Amino acid sequence: MSLVEIEDLRVSFRQYGGAVDAVRGISFTVNEGESLGIVGESGSGKSVSCSALLRLLPATAEVSAAKLRLDGIDVAKAGRDDLVRLRGRAAAMIFQDPMTAFDPVFTIGHQIAETIQAHRTVSRRDALREAEELLQRVEIKNASDVLTYYPHQLSGGMLQRAMIAMALSCRPKVLIADEPTTALDVTIQAQILQLIKKVQAEFGMALIMITHDLGVIAETVDRVLVMYRGEVMEQGPVQQIFDAPQHDYTRQLLASLHARFEPSRGSDTDTPALELKGLAKTYRIRRRRGFRSDYADFHAVREINLALPRNRIVAIVGESGSGKTTTGMMAMRLTDVSRGQILVNGTDISGMTPEALKPWRKQMQIVFQDSYSALDPMMTLTQIIAEPLHIHGIGTAREQQETALSWLERVGLDRTYANRYPHELSGGQRQRVAIARALVLEPSILVADEPTSALDVTVKAQIIGLLKSLQAEMGLSMLFISHDLSTVKSLTDSVVVMYRGRVVEEAPTERIFSDPQHPYTRALLDAVPATNPKEKRQRTFLSAEDIMAQTPRYTVIQTGAAPHSEPQLVTIAPDHRVEAFVTN
Repeated sequence: MSLVEIEDLRVSFRQYGGAVDAVRGISFTVNEGESLGIVGESGSGKSVSCSALLRLLPATAEVSAAKLRLDGIDVAKAGRDDLVRLRGRAAAMIFQDPMTAFDPVFTIGHQIAETIQAHRTVSRRDALREAEELLQRVEIKNASDVLTYYPHQLSGGMLQRAMIAMALSCRPKVLIADEPTTALDVTIQAQILQLIKKVQAEFGMALIMITHDLGVIAETVDRVLVMYRGEVMEQGPVQQIFDAPQHDYTRQLLASLHARFEPSRGSDTDTPALELKGLAKTYRIRRRRGFRSDYADFHAVREINLALPRNRIVAIVGESGSGKTTTGMMAMRLTDVSRGQILVNGTDISGMTPEALKPWRKQMQIVFQDSYSALDPMMTLTQIIAEPLHIHGIGTAREQQETALSWLERVGLDRTYANRYPHELSGGQRQRVAIARALVLEPSILVADEPTSALDVTVKAQIIGLLKSLQAEMGLSMLFISHDLSTVKSLTDSVVVMYRGRVVEEAPTERIFSDPQHPYTRALLDAVPATNPKEKRQRTFLSAEDIMAQTPRYTVIQTGAAPHSEPQLVTIAPDHRVEAFVTN
């Protein structure tokens, strides 16, 4: 008997002026121990379908189905007691954003223990002991400490592990993972996916993996359901879907996974468009010690030297906390610099006053990661795009509006969008508006900070294609900050790898991917999801100690030079530098 049986499921949401059909007659089953992947872009109905299965939809939802059964129980007719048993014991859900899934005012241990006690008759002490064991099973080493932590004290990856532990606490028959790795770094994503597969096998559970990332699908599931606009486009074994897709939409998804772009054409001999010399950022941190406070320095970025040639795209890659965004923000003078110089077209702007800096702002612009918080919700799209022109006094009000409208079209949006507000757009459309606002002044330098991290695979390919075409058309020099190495490989000319505030490797993109020298670079590349199920593999993850132990060592013959106890950047080939221990 199937654990999950869904037949002709339809979900619509009541709104002013009518209803929106979110799911339109989908059908699928999931058997014991089976792994099913539901893939599609935002708004395709993936999450709504599984929320309907657990009766978690809001009161505005209207649900109908010929069959909607979970563990043999008709969910549509289930009473309160049946639903309590189903949610947790029959099926548990891992949500996309664990920070909003946990209650911020209770400790992690309290929340996991509470879940255990809600479904089983055990003492508080036994529930906490089991919670600690579960945290250890999801590879949280300091489990006893984490029990006492609040959600805000954990990183995204650790919080997702705690979320998995809470889902496992009821020993469910089906684990539903709703975009569990969307906002995570490539290395943390690989660890979480490997962990989900491990606990699935250990507990003998079925798995429903909801995602828009085909790499995640290739790594984790046996069977795939492809959804688009609330309907099932195609379903079948994962290998068949990747090797011989039948539907045009599936083929489009797979094509976007392998998108490639022409390398930039530019001159490396000119003065760099942007140059960072010895750039560093140190934060003063206060730590309470009883009634006293101690102060310590936190080195977010340690003396970076980086050159961005004209009309080239240079990537800065690394996991969260490596200093990528801080470097980009310092380069734009949006974060104060502790030490070092920022040269724009050969001129040092690091010490300029805000008034002196204003003319230089026209030459350098930024696209932020979260387009929703970057756009003013009270302004229309034309007002948002025209605002930089207004600030710099370029053109009359009518000319500014016309320029804004032409940029709307240039980034692939119709002029009819002119009077819409940011909340009326999808994530990809908002990012297009952010790009238009950044480029309306026709700058020579663009910093793109994770511009596609939260976007669907098809929308991501469109945004990257747009950036690349505008870069070629306008002769832009672009600093592309990302943890998505598949995008970096297809888009950029050279790569700077950052780890704990330091540059550990720098080389042309092709060389970084074909011949990485630093252990951290190799770890990043190893964590990239497979693009075909045939390529999936067991991965080994390096600790900070492993990375230090495997750091290269070079003997350099230098007269009068003392060997360094700390690793330093060494040139090992033309344009290829790597952090290494140097001995004489």
